[in-house]
Amino acid sequence: MRGFFSAGALLGLEDERQAVVAVIGCGGKTTLIASLAHEYRHKKVLVTPTTKIFPMCGGGVALLTKSADCLSHIPINGIQCLGELNQATGKLEALELELLEEIIPRYELVLLEADGSNGLPCKGWLPDEPVIPPFCTHTIGVVTLSALGKPADGDTVLRLPEFSRLTGLGPGEIITRQALIDMVCAENGMFRNGIGRQGIFVNLAEDHAAANAAQEWLSSIQESNPRRFDCLAYGSARANSWTLLPCGQKEIKL
Repeated sequence: MRGFFSAGALLGLEDERQAVVAVIGCGGKTTLIASLAHEYRHKKVLVTPTTKIFPMCGGGVALLTKSADCLSHIPINGIQCLGELNQATGKLEALELELLEEIIPRYELVLLEADGSNGLPCKGWLPDEPVIPPFCTHTIGVVTLSALGKPADGDTVLRLPEFSRLTGLGPGEIITRQALIDMVCAENGMFRNGIGRQGIFVNLAEDHAAANAAQEWLSSIQESNPRRFDCLAYGSARANSWTLLPCGQKEIKL
């Protein structure tokens, strides 16, 4: 689809009375969450991990780092970043699921960092990953194509044995387009625990060549996995600017 859209517009978040969005994958999750949070800061927005996240701060963000404070907090319009602060790592860690489920109804938009990749562009997932609670309404997988043509090793892949089982690539073999499709779409891949409306956002497609590569890669997913995803888009998490691939699957409200 021609034109550039924000992630929120593509997901129809403005029309949702409440949305709980799990962001998973490799290569821009935290940036996309921050962009969405600022896009909807006129609402009551909660940013929190089900894994770990560096805390948002500044710019009017309310930061709470203890469970008791998170439980008693009364949200206002704006961004609230909640979790248990790990002093050693500087990251917020997940609240107990029961506590999270209790406070979620207080917010209009909940953005969950629900996966981790240690900053690497590829990953293999354990059975309990990504950590997506059952009350999510959306699951968004963030992907980059930056690993294409590079060897599958510790510099490109988190959990190489699991990645190899997904893709069939042995250690040191070159990462192909098909390998990245398998990483995302295989039964035990990125969306193994996906819930609600599901979409793929290819990040770092910020120039003509990268945009063309992203469009071709997403088209391959569309052909091999028809009607599986509600939204396929490419663009920039940093700029929150995306181009929607015409899916022809489920109608997306814009």
